[in-house]
Amino acid sequence: MRSKISMNLKLTFSRLSTVLAIVCSNSLLETSNAAAHAPAGYIVETLEIPEGVTLGVGGLAFAPDDALFVTSREGQVWRLKDDQWSLFADGLHEVLGIYIDPVTSEVWVMQRPELTKLIDEDGDGSADVFRTVNADWGLTDNYHEYAFGIVRDSGGNFYGTLNTSLSWKGWAGSSKWDVGRVHDGKMGRATKYRGWSFQITPDGRFVPWSSGMRSPAGIGMNRHEEIFYTDNQGDWNGSSTLQHVVKGRFHGHPSSLMDHPDFQGKDLNAIPVETYDELRTPPAVFFIHGDLANSPGEPVFNETGGQFGPFEDQVFVGDQSRSNLMRIYLEKVQGEYQGAIFNFIDPMQTGIVRNQFDKNGVLYVGQTGRGWRSVGSEIFGLQTVRWDRRTTPVEMHSIRLTTTGFEIRFTQPMDETLLRDVNQFSIQHWKYLYRPEYGSPKADKTKVTPANVKVSHDGMRVRFDVPLLTGRVYEFKALGMKSKSGGDLTNPIGWYTLNYLRLNDTR
Repeated sequence: MRSKISMNLKLTFSRLSTVLAIVCSNSLLETSNAAAHAPAGYIVETLEIPEGVTLGVGGLAFAPDDALFVTSREGQVWRLKDDQWSLFADGLHEVLGIYIDPVTSEVWVMQRPELTKLIDEDGDGSADVFRTVNADWGLTDNYHEYAFGIVRDSGGNFYGTLNTSLSWKGWAGSSKWDVGRVHDGKMGRATKYRGWSFQITPDGRFVPWSSGMRSPAGIGMNRHEEIFYTDNQGDWNGSSTLQHVVKGRFHGHPSSLMDHPDFQGKDLNAIPVETYDELRTPPAVFFIHGDLANSPGEPVFNETGGQFGPFEDQVFVGDQSRSNLMRIYLEKVQGEYQGAIFNFIDPMQTGIVRNQFDKNGVLYVGQTGRGWRSVGSEIFGLQTVRWDRRTTPVEMHSIRLTTTGFEIRFTQPMDETLLRDVNQFSIQHWKYLYRPEYGSPKADKTKVTPANVKVSHDGMRVRFDVPLLTGRVYEFKALGMKSKSGGDLTNPIGWYTLNYLRLNDTR
């Protein structure tokens, strides 16, 4: 038990009602306040942070009374209710996740060293008791050993993810963490369970869940209790990814296998790269490094019942470097998830790490730029994105695999003459190399021309055939495409990660 937090500030804030102007950023790393390039009908607003408070957002969650709880990298938990901020907890260690029970209002947070339950015993609005739920993973003084989370299933189990250690002396500045590096990769495993996802049961037991993570900066769960996480580009990660978490899976970074029972006592450097490649499950979606995202954060599912526009059940993810918000369409092919990714709003005021929908379908976007380079001049912040519930943007809604090519669905009827013109689409594909080196080029780029173009009677879909190769990312550019009413696509590029071929197509 820790002593009661004496500080309980209540600071009035006001939402800035000015809608950010819609312009494009000409520089990836602007130092001025960049305005958001957003689809029509989507409004970005900025929340004012209490004066004098540094709020590098690490987690967002809503309580049953609609209060927003915001955790910070600075070790605090703030509560926002009825336009007032109050400090709920302080003295924590880099809080990068929070979960609030939707019935009981109980609060759990993810610190670097442990999962903690915060208890307000006397009901005065601040936590009196910090109770350790579990601390069974290892932690050193290595800066890269983040603990991310948390989500909870209907059985009361929590899930989170653990970063690898920065082990290469050339970057770490010391050889004391140089443990578990495989084939001269930059990241390693200086202590137990680095690079793993985990489950914590209702009785507080730690269960290693899946291995092979590098820098799993965000975790999310959909209505079916399927878990996904994002991983950042680096060694063994040719580009950043969205991956489906399943117990026992190996996601690709081999340092974590030091804690796998099947690899106990084995020399991981004696195992060839090709063997690791055969063991890993490919990512559901690649983020396109440099073009779209460098450091993606938390994935959140749009399950708002249409309150956030025409993108129900799609995944929204922000990027900490580019400060942009993206969306992902997922589909199952041969029993595994893969799909398409699109830009959505670009850029926002600083790096995005956390997202959360409220009950009205407003997306809250938590931001931090401290310690890393982010687009925008702010170091931290909190913004919202809401749909006006009237305007349908002109966008590619989704890209779906067929047995012979792809089908692109749009949010509005498109100009059918342009849809039938194969010259309106620029399509290429490439692969990312699975290797211990840091990142990967777009290898073996190949341009393709669509054939057998078919347009739906309502102008909302176009199908075409292209040669299909697995293990590739397909890029679709439709820069000259217009809607039937003459509107341009806000985001005219989509990328599809193709891991598995569709064996039959009944649609």
